[in-house]
Formats: sequence, C-alpha cells, structure tokens
Amino acid sequence: MNSEESLKKGIAELYDESSGLWEDLWGDHMHHGFYDVNNKNTNDSKVSLPSDHRSAQIRMIEEALRFAGISDDPIKRPKSIVDVGCGIGGSSRYLSRKYDAHCQGITLSPVQAQRAEALASAEGLADKVSFQVGDALNQPFPDAQFDLVWSMESGEHMPNKSKFVNELARVAAPGATIILVTWCHRDLSPPEESLRPEERNLLKKICDAYYLPEWCSTSDYVKLLESLNLEDIKAADWSDYVAPFWPAVISSAFTWKGFTSLLRSGWKTIKGALVMPLMIRGYKMGLIKFAIITCRKPST
Repeated sequence: MNSEESLKKGIAELYDESSGLWEDLWGDHMHHGFYDVNNKNTNDSKVSLPSDHRSAQIRMIEEALRFAGISDDPIKRPKSIVDVGCGIGGSSRYLSRKYDAHCQGITLSPVQAQRAEALASAEGLADKVSFQVGDALNQPFPDAQFDLVWSMESGEHMPNKSKFVNELARVAAPGATIILVTWCHRDLSPPEESLRPEERNLLKKICDAYYLPEWCSTSDYVKLLESLNLEDIKAADWSDYVAPFWPAVISSAFTWKGFTSLLRSGWKTIKGALVMPLMIRGYKMGLIKFAIITCRKPST
C-alpha cells in the first residue's frame, strides 16, 4: 500500500470510529462554528450550551454562502450541489432544504455515507440528497455537473492540493461557485522559504493524529485557483471567528458522557482528542489559519 492509499485508509477508519461520538455530542454538522467576536461572551465559558455551538455551526454555513455571494433568488440559486467531504451529510441536507436543490455528497468513510443516507431518509430528503464513498481526488462525477461545489473542512486531508483543486473545478459547471473552507498554515513572509522548525513539529503532531498530509497556506490555494483561470477569487482568515470552537470540543470530550463515549470509540479517536490542545496552541501562535476561499468558474 503506497503512502496515499495508507493515508486514505487512515482517514476512513478515523471517521468510521469517531463520527458516532461526534453526532452524539455535537449533532450532524462536523465542522467549526462561526462565533460573534464582538460579543464578549463568545470568548469565555458562557458559550457552553450545545445549542450555542450548533447554532454557530449553522452560522458557519450561512456566512460561507454570504461571503461567496450565493443568491437566494429562485432563478439564480444553485440547483445542483456537490458536498466534497460530506461527513454525515449535515451541510448537504441544509443546503438542499435552503435552495430546494439536489445534492450529492462523497466521503472516504463507509460509516459516514451509510449514516448520511439514513438521516436523509428519516428527514424526507431521500429524493433530494444522496451519498457515496468517493475520493475527492478522483470524484465519481462527470465534468461540469454542479453549480455549487462545496468543501467544508476536507481540504486539509488532501495529499495533493493541486489535484484536489483541479477536481473541484472539473465538476463545476460553467458559472458555478466553488466554496472551500479549510485549515491552512500561515502565509510565509517574503524572506521565508518554509515554516520554522518548532511550527513544523507542532503541525506534524497534529497530522499524525488526524491523518493529515503536508499543510499549505491560503496563498498557495489562491495561486492554484489562479492557475486554472478561475474568476472572482476571494480569501479571508476566519481564525478569530472560530476561536471558541476547540475549547468547547475539549470541554464536551471531558464530560462524563464524552469521556465514556471516547473510551468506547477507539484508539484513533482518543489520539485525536489528545492533540486538541495543540490546535488551540496553533491558532493562538498564529500558525494555524481557518481559511475560506471562494471563486467562480468562467461562464464560457
């Protein structure tokens, strides 16, 4: 098994193990929340109720759509959506309801795909959304199929960022919007050729636990999108808006319910829990960036 196949196997097994725990504690959205940084309560322990964080996860979706300029106009809104790295389908179902759109999701985890299908059926969306095991670097879709290409926190798992971005663009229809929300490392300053050794060491520990390949910067992604002649490329650092997220995840993991569920879930999930403080450290030192990058495929 080559390194890329080994990485994909590790990712699938991690999410096979951990998705049930996450859903039990946090619900069906497996991504950061977007918090109001102007509200002092978001920076302390007062934001503690699960409903607060689940609302923030919904807000993350809405803020990403707003940043990308997705229209609510019945004529202009997306009709066909792909969710690349769909988890258990939270974003897919939300977007399908919001836009009355058809949505297809792919994940490396058979457990996630099966659970996503079950939730869609239970929510009366089986005719609108579907899920399958699929590789984001070799998507099981024809060219130019979707008018919204959505990737919420899956890009960090991709060993070949160029191939990943190429696939996002390939399945996008002419005029389609691509929304990419992902973990990045900081942009390098002009004299720098690489991150500092202590920064690389911290990221390596996170990579080993979460089955992540080498990280890239937001500017690296922008350059890849520019190389494909995509239009209206925009990027922003939302690190401040997600700051309360990891402390909240740690708090939920170390409740009695979280702790016992964690022990039952398996070693890969436990390893992930043990490095969560390193994510907080990475954000605080300005190394880890929570990035949103959006663009549009030319209409012709």
